[in-house]
Amino acid sequence: RGRSPIARGLEIGSAHGYLLLGPFLKLGPLRNTDQALLAGLGSASGLVIILSVCLFLYGGAVFQGRTKPKGDLPINIQTYKDWSFFTSGFLIGGLGGVVFAGFILYEIGRAGLA
Repeated sequence: RGRSPIARGLEIGSAHGYLLLGPFLKLGPLRNTDQALLAGLGSASGLVIILSVCLFLYGGAVFQGRTKPKGDLPINIQTYKDWSFFTSGFLIGGLGGVVFAGFILYEIGRAGLA
């Protein structure tokens, strides 16, 4: 409650981006190579972009010619403009979360802690 749509999107996106890097890094086809982190960053960033496009398409379908959607959305995401802010926040937060997690893992690997 009381959170703006863009702040809500930033928070949700950063959590998703931060958590998506691990599976791509540890389970991806390049997991045992020197390029594992780079491949994980690219894969997780690509998935965040795909999820953002899906959010954009969902918003276009739900808010089609209506002022209020039929579903149970938070009170401050009841218009297409608010949904667009949420989607933009998700994209920026998701990519930021991926980059932040990648930076942490890079520094851990460089320090020899991994």
